[in-house]
Amino acid sequence: MNQQLVDHKERSLVLEYAKKVSGNFIGGQWVPSQSGSTIEILDPSTGRTLGEVPSSTADEVAAAVENAAAAQPSWAAKTPSQRSKALLDLARLAEENFELFSVLEAVDAGKPISAVRDDEMHGTLDAMRFFAGACRTLPAPASGDYLEGVSSVMRREPLGVIAAITPWNYPLLQAVAKVYAALATGNSVVLKPAETTPYSTVLLAELAAQVLPAGVFNVVFGSGAVAGDALAKHPKIAAVSFTGSIETGRKVGIAAADGVKKSILELGGNSPVIVFDDADLDAALDAIAAGGVYNTGQECMSASRLIVHSSIVERAVEGLKARLSQYQVGDVLDPATAIGPMNSAEQRSRVEAKIAALGPDAKVVLGGTSPEGEGFFFPPTIITGAGQHDEIVQEEIFGPVFTVQPFDAESEAITMANSTRYGLAASVFTSNIGRATRVQNALNFGTVWINNHLVFAADLPVSGFGQSGIGTENAELGLLEYTRLKHIMIDQR
Repeated sequence: MNQQLVDHKERSLVLEYAKKVSGNFIGGQWVPSQSGSTIEILDPSTGRTLGEVPSSTADEVAAAVENAAAAQPSWAAKTPSQRSKALLDLARLAEENFELFSVLEAVDAGKPISAVRDDEMHGTLDAMRFFAGACRTLPAPASGDYLEGVSSVMRREPLGVIAAITPWNYPLLQAVAKVYAALATGNSVVLKPAETTPYSTVLLAELAAQVLPAGVFNVVFGSGAVAGDALAKHPKIAAVSFTGSIETGRKVGIAAADGVKKSILELGGNSPVIVFDDADLDAALDAIAAGGVYNTGQECMSASRLIVHSSIVERAVEGLKARLSQYQVGDVLDPATAIGPMNSAEQRSRVEAKIAALGPDAKVVLGGTSPEGEGFFFPPTIITGAGQHDEIVQEEIFGPVFTVQPFDAESEAITMANSTRYGLAASVFTSNIGRATRVQNALNFGTVWINNHLVFAADLPVSGFGQSGIGTENAELGLLEYTRLKHIMIDQR
């Protein structure tokens, strides 16, 4: 484990950029906060301070919503091609600031710089361009004469002002998924980033001010309990889009429901990974290892819950150990680093608590203990022997931790996979296409991968079943979440 931290110039760049935050970003400019309270932002790799942002009051959130409400009608009145051009211009500015975005996201969120540069930034830019283009071809039921003497016309309209509350594990990507889908369809947005990861969102807002009308995209900082709650409850908010835990998502959903508002919730996951005895085990373990440690396992679709045929389970554990042992854990600014720190001391403590609570039959066969030194690092960890009803199996871990459980019959694997409250994603590894088809049909998950894991595209939808969420993100369906359908009936007489 290489945790030697270097005083990279990039880290100094983030420290300087953090000084830009002088309040909330409302109406295309910085508005000083009057709360007198701030939130300290820490570097997950060092535990040291990067900067601070205001802890906004309900009144400051209300000011942002009022600004967005005033700007929304004129933005909605623009043609789809006009909105598309503005959003493509913002995507161009984002690409011109590729390196700054990469560094801010890596240092602030604790992501390896190579993963951000080589993967996430390209996916983010692609999502920007997808939404900017897709808004020009939104579907609606066919207009026609469904009653004699009466013509019916179907019209897609924006909802109004959208509250977007983004998570700390994908600050920029999630901001783009929500903001672009909402703006592309004619809504305005007030976004509250996660308390620990504001800086890439700050840059996005500053660039947006160069190409979007003032007030269309606003950012307020603060706690979920105060700023997030005030945002979800504000009467001029038409819908709330939230990504985070089930527990917080439930609170957001209740707050929205109290005002009879729509909520789009992408919540937790606990992905089962079923590996049959006829799978290409080496290829499967390559995909599983990568899919389990990406973003230090802080991924709601992480390949964390392995259900492996009993005849190959020992080989699978040894092969996974070998792969995980090859990953470099360390400074996110070192291009050789594959696994960075946990996002916060609190998140690492949650993972530690789950491991400390293991039952008597569970065994840690790799990792399991936080290293000494700076930052919030945690090593790749494998746990065997856990029972189906143990917390480590039933609940989302959100760290670089794998549980491995054996099965014998296909039906047993399906039952084990479906026996949690989550339904976000799953994967199946087998060389038998018939089996793959049967199993994916029986799995209660919004996304099922066959012989791969954690593969995405902006064109494809993400939906959670069970307690993993309500609604859809990405793809055309994700755009439609931010619209309403109006039926206009015209008498022909």
